[in-house]
Amino acid sequence: MDYKKLEDRVSVTSKTFKTIPKSIIYEIIDNKPLFYKGYQPNIEGSNKNENIMGSSGLQALIISTLLRFLYRHLPEEDYEIVTNEAGLHLNDNDNLATDIGIYDIKVLAATEINDKCLEVAPKIVIEVDTKADTQNFDDAVDYYHRKTKKLLDFGVEKVIWMTSKSQRIMVATADTDWKTLSWDKDIEILDCLQFSLTQLLKQRRVMIDNRA
Repeated sequence: MDYKKLEDRVSVTSKTFKTIPKSIIYEIIDNKPLFYKGYQPNIEGSNKNENIMGSSGLQALIISTLLRFLYRHLPEEDYEIVTNEAGLHLNDNDNLATDIGIYDIKVLAATEINDKCLEVAPKIVIEVDTKADTQNFDDAVDYYHRKTKKLLDFGVEKVIWMTSKSQRIMVATADTDWKTLSWDKDIEILDCLQFSLTQLLKQRRVMIDNRA
């Protein structure tokens, strides 16, 4: 993400700052900055970043568990797995972050890779909760749906979104009705590859509350 250009064109309503510190911007949606959770103290005058929230222990373990599963089962000659909030440039108005992106390796190999955001759609995107402050949306679900629709419109075939608080998984594709399932249900990632998040976490001896 070109943060210098971003700062040049994004203004803040606060009289204290003329530009937004790049360290608190999580994504750009509809040409508007979406901040990390905990950004407000920074806008109001703090120069420290400790209020910005990282992943919870459960979120981090879900992602690491999924990555271990994917690395074990997806043939590396066919797929590339991209993680670490990889930036995805959709257009001039939308720069998104992805927890896990599964790419057809032939598609990715044909794309120039540099220090900018990727500009080609993953085949599958997997998200776990969000680090974004969603207060400017009606609720967090509105944000999930908006981002999911943009990813599908960009060419992502399937978006799988997991929420730790409700222990639900949303599965969205462009040509079928979106589904919401509990963690214990089998979720298909690709043809002949599916998982139950509950079972994967149990295999890692991760104890969770049965709130689903």
